[in-house]
Amino acid sequence: MEILKDLGLTKYESLIYATILKYNRINAKLISEYSGVPITAVYPNLKTLIKKRLIQELKGDVSLFEALPPDIAIDSLIREKQKNFQELKEKAVREAEDLLNRGVVEGKKEVVLLTYGKPASAEFYLKSINRTKKSYYVLGWKFVKISDKYNFLKGLQKLIKKKIDVRIILTGPIEKNWELIKDYQEAGIKIRYLPLSNFSIFVRDAKECKITLKDKKLPERFNIQILDESLAKAMHFYFLENWEHAKELNYDKKLNGIIMKSK
Repeated sequence: MEILKDLGLTKYESLIYATILKYNRINAKLISEYSGVPITAVYPNLKTLIKKRLIQELKGDVSLFEALPPDIAIDSLIREKQKNFQELKEKAVREAEDLLNRGVVEGKKEVVLLTYGKPASAEFYLKSINRTKKSYYVLGWKFVKISDKYNFLKGLQKLIKKKIDVRIILTGPIEKNWELIKDYQEAGIKIRYLPLSNFSIFVRDAKECKITLKDKKLPERFNIQILDESLAKAMHFYFLENWEHAKELNYDKKLNGIIMKSK
């Protein structure tokens, strides 16, 4: 069962676990005989499989080993691995940020950080929610993909409850997605429209900024994270200036849609 190795089991663990699944209640000697794993290696691997909650030991004159229900055991193993990966990720991020901060102290501060692709951009939006204290501004959303915007809405609603200023300037077609726009507005999020293309800007608290270039000619979108606070503050004012020129969006019950109102 190669899939067992994909789940992180060693060669011997995989052979022993597959044998127990096949023969169910079975002693160590037979496990060694049927799996081909040396008897000296069977016992330590049985202990690791028990620790991973894939099997259990039935003690008696001769101990027998049986598999726990696979749907529960394997699901538990995957969740444990996900937990370990999350902890590893958090540790790696902490250490990476620590190295970055050391560089800043030593006078090696970078002004921008470049990442690629939509997932990196979305991750930045989501993580910034927890760091926001005063304002969360987005210019350049199109509301083309609906599902992910409802996921964002859940996070933005937390900011609204904290009395944080959340504003979005849409640049894509509003006719198709007026229901989504209405849901955002009803949640207390301020939305206006401005016909721009090929880029978006995100600014948090006038301290953190991301500019995304998304020309169709590019193989991937480019995410430029602004690490310099004074530059981020300049983008904050740039957003507010565009906000003044953007058109207000209002839901019209009679038309059952969104209408634009010029400033």
